[in-house]
This record gives sequence, structure tokens and C-alpha cells, in this order.
Amino acid sequence: MVDILKNLPEHDLAVALVLIGLVREARLWHKQVLEYKRNLQKKKEESPTSYL
Repeated sequence: MVDILKNLPEHDLAVALVLIGLVREARLWHKQVLEYKRNLQKKKEESPTSYL
């Protein structure tokens, strides 16, 4: 991958790096969303269904 990036013109290299950064951020965001949903599900399972 490094060889491919080294051979790109400057403008294309900038676009490629921005895209790589966006993909990385999207993966981190998606991981946080999944963790949030998992925690919500855990809280839902732990909470009592009735207070009577």
C-alpha cells in the first residue's frame, strides 16, 4: 500500500489520505455506536420489568 501511495501524484495522494482518514473515523464511530447499543441492551436486561 505504501508503494501505491508513493507513486500517486500530489493531488491524488491528498485525496487518498483524506479517504483513508474518513474510513478510519467511520470505523471508530461505528465501533462506538455498537458499544452504546450493547450497553443499552445490557441495561435493559438488568433492569426490573415491574416495580410492584
